Amino acid sequence: MKQYLLFLLLASAGLSVSAQVVDVNPLAEWKFIRSQELELQDRSIYQFEFPADTAYEYLINLTIKEANIETFIAVTDLQNKPIGGSSLEQKREQLQFEVPALDTYRISLIYKGPSTDDGRTPITVTLIRRPSIN
Repeated sequence: MKQYLLFLLLASAGLSVSAQVVDVNPLAEWKFIRSQELELQDRSIYQFEFPADTAYEYLINLTIKEANIETFIAVTDLQNKPIGGSSLEQKREQLQFEVPALDTYRISLIYKGPSTDDGRTPITVTLIRRPSIN
């Protein structure tokens, strides 16, 4: 029984690890770091952290299923220092950036809907990693 339980535990750990980084374009070595469906509430902030490496460029893309939505993206280190010209003052649905060091970084998303909006908006957040070309 213990062996069976140990096997299930190891198998599930292996599946969860392999599911975190998925190939987007294997020939160009693009990989999904994160792809998630969200339902953001008006004027709320959604944040997540991810490990990043200087050997890669990162591309975050927001796919919004409603019109007249203003979205903002910011990338910071864990001490809230802005990375690569990102800020919450510029409206964006896509942001390409590089990181200055091998570290963990935070992405913050905020959206503002029109006054006639119901206050909830479905958004798909995609973070892609690709080799840096210098």
